[in-house]
Amino acid sequence: MFHPGRVDSSIPSQINELTRALEQRNPQPEWFVKRAKLYLALEKTQPAFKDLSTATALDPSLGEAYFWKAKILTGGQQYQEAMKMMMQAKAFNFYSPESEAILAETYVGLNLYDRALSHGSKAIKLRPGEAKFYVLLAKAQAGTGDTTRALFNLNRALLRDSASLPAFRELSAIYTARKQFDQALPFVQAGVGKQPEEGFWWQQLGRNFLSRSLTDTAAACFAKAIQLKPDDAAAYAGLGETWYKKRQYSTALPSLLKANELGLPLTEHNRWILASCLEWTGQKEAARPHYVFLTRKYPQNPRYSVALQRISRPVEKPKMDTLSAITVF
Repeated sequence: MFHPGRVDSSIPSQINELTRALEQRNPQPEWFVKRAKLYLALEKTQPAFKDLSTATALDPSLGEAYFWKAKILTGGQQYQEAMKMMMQAKAFNFYSPESEAILAETYVGLNLYDRALSHGSKAIKLRPGEAKFYVLLAKAQAGTGDTTRALFNLNRALLRDSASLPAFRELSAIYTARKQFDQALPFVQAGVGKQPEEGFWWQQLGRNFLSRSLTDTAAACFAKAIQLKPDDAAAYAGLGETWYKKRQYSTALPSLLKANELGLPLTEHNRWILASCLEWTGQKEAARPHYVFLTRKYPQNPRYSVALQRISRPVEKPKMDTLSAITVF
């Protein structure tokens, strides 16, 4: 029989002994949960999720198993399913301070920032020493547009974990969005150094180089980001903007359209670049609704009305030299 106190300290050895125990005739559901947690310590989410599903099949009232399933689903950005699992965990009376953190992250993923704020604050009250809880609260605050409070809590996170990559990530995103590229750069460089296979950091680095008009280097960074994460709308937008700045509009346009297809928000800036590329590639009618929108939404900026007037001018037909059509002789 499996005896937790006798297990070897290394995680693989613990997994092996649990596996032998589970091969016995009457495996306990809790053992599957324990092995799942060991798999998660090794970042093996698939076998962990399988064990947790087996545990809930054997004992549908095992609240802890639903909690860990929610944690895995949240990490995979499956927020609707994660919320269902958290409701199951609550129904079967499982609760921990990290329950509040998972709820906060799930609500952020669902863009329900006010609810995320409540759970993030509760997580911090229950466990004030956890850096990741401050990061979650900051993400919720940034989602509401309150980046000042978000920066405050991210700095609180760094006081508890000075090398927190999740905190670096949020700090980089906020400073880049604010166009405070000098403040963002140290966090971006740290991210690229520690997580070179994470497309987010290359996209952020591309933005930083683009702000300095280093367009060739920026284009290489955005291309690397797309290679690592082919569905990154922000990376496609950055690549498109880079070619736009180089006045290579026909090269820029496919990337901009791809970003739009992937759900990039059509902000004032993004819409202007897209409309400009459509116009300068000869697609004036496609550009027109964007210029109309910009002119009406931002009447204080004259360049939009100028662009709309420019594409609205009738094209004059060349006048025919009638004398040339008359036979003189």
